[in-house]
Amino acid sequence: MTLVVRISVAEHVDCFVDGFRQAFCWSRAATLIHSSHTVQRFLIKTVLLNGVIFLGILFFIDSFYNTPEHTLFGYSYTTLTGYPMYMLCLMTNAGFFSRIAKEAFSMHSDEYQRHDNSESISAPTTIGMGILYMSCAAFIRCLRVIPLIGTPLSFYVNCIFTAYYCFEYKWMHLGWSLEQRLAHVEKHWAFFFGFGLPATLLTFFLSTLHAGAVFALIFPSYVIMATMSTMKPSTAPNNVVSVPLLQRWYLPSRIPVFWPVGKATNVAIDIIQSFGVVDMKAAFTENKDQLGKVV
Repeated sequence: MTLVVRISVAEHVDCFVDGFRQAFCWSRAATLIHSSHTVQRFLIKTVLLNGVIFLGILFFIDSFYNTPEHTLFGYSYTTLTGYPMYMLCLMTNAGFFSRIAKEAFSMHSDEYQRHDNSESISAPTTIGMGILYMSCAAFIRCLRVIPLIGTPLSFYVNCIFTAYYCFEYKWMHLGWSLEQRLAHVEKHWAFFFGFGLPATLLTFFLSTLHAGAVFALIFPSYVIMATMSTMKPSTAPNNVVSVPLLQRWYLPSRIPVFWPVGKATNVAIDIIQSFGVVDMKAAFTENKDQLGKVV
């Protein structure tokens, strides 16, 4: 059997448009939010924490203390106060987002095969996920310094990573291992490029702190849309693109965008485990054999 390594540009464009459309299903997200008091409660907490407190403090400091004389040890007040708050918000948001995703998933039990994954995420898995996220952020920053192609390349990768974050809660509820999740995104990169594009456009050109706050405000809605989304089969007829030239051109069926991130994550985990920390890779490589059942 011949291994397919190329797919027509037309099919990739079709998948991209499918992902882009599903990133605009705001009405479905609004319907779920309206029908769930749990989601409403955690959305309010998210808005208060990130929109009122975090962004409010940043706006206040930028407005009144963003001058060269307002520094301490060579760092601006925004840096000294913003980044500690940013880290605290990240840790707090993780709990909010997890509850929102779990509620959205449970409300669609008639659409998805349910799995008993109600147990809390283990500490090794949490540490490993944190290392993965830091590796993703570092990779994007490294790409941006490449002359000429750095910014568009990092923008593309940022779209892929953003889409992965949105779908990750759903896949974890389904019992997918980390290797399965990353491989799935790489195989369907055009779809996830389209899905992650709107959120990336809203955050990519902002500063790190402002982008983090804005992303936290919109992220719950994208998690809900990701949970409710259904990727159409790759064998579906192409109804979006009928340009003959695009039917003759081809692009790779899989782009290993997570390869450098995975290598960096594995190196960091090996270093941590050399100090006697419990095995974190086992939680990442466990095969639950659910890939392909629900997308």
